[in-house]
Amino acid sequence: MATAMASATALAAAAALLASTPARAVITTVTDTGSSYLLTLRVGSAGATVDTVAFSVTGANAGLTPTAVTGTPTIDVWVIPVRPVANTTVARPVTLRVDSSVALTCQSGGCGTTAIPFSKISWVATGNSNAASGDIQSGRFDATANQSIASYDANATFCVGPLGLPCVLGVGTWTYLSRNLTATRLQFSYDNDVIYPGGNYKGTVRFTASME
Repeated sequence: MATAMASATALAAAAALLASTPARAVITTVTDTGSSYLLTLRVGSAGATVDTVAFSVTGANAGLTPTAVTGTPTIDVWVIPVRPVANTTVARPVTLRVDSSVALTCQSGGCGTTAIPFSKISWVATGNSNAASGDIQSGRFDATANQSIASYDANATFCVGPLGLPCVLGVGTWTYLSRNLTATRLQFSYDNDVIYPGGNYKGTVRFTASME
């Protein structure tokens, strides 16, 4: 099994500011050219950068007339499996999971030991393929360590026999392809339906991709 991991931090600053983390995307197919299996996961910025999604809850929105707060920036997610060129149609399930089990905790501002569960943060996915494709759909963190948010078969290899008919006994022309989840965009939102002590809260969500 191949596994890749990425982290995204969310910070909130202001009266009761929350944070979460981590997107134009579709399931696409790419031609396999390698000799081994590879799985790449990217959440937000490339490289070792850990992106911060910030939510600011201020003014009347901090208690008098609370409404949901949209976080910034949006986060794009890529899951890119690569399979070796081989005469095979073996399925290679790919799963993207998130760990949001550790709540956002008070960093400063007088909020003490207060913690805000990540289940208070949802997202809207855009540019994505439909649910049947296995792409990320709109949803919310469930504050567990192993929440599946995308699942699909990496294998897109196919064979065409003579006269365009299906291959018989593997005889024909093979095209070796893998499916990628390409830049699905996530816009996060904080429910703001509970009045927490004012302060700055911070937490981290970890994304893990695996290919069997």
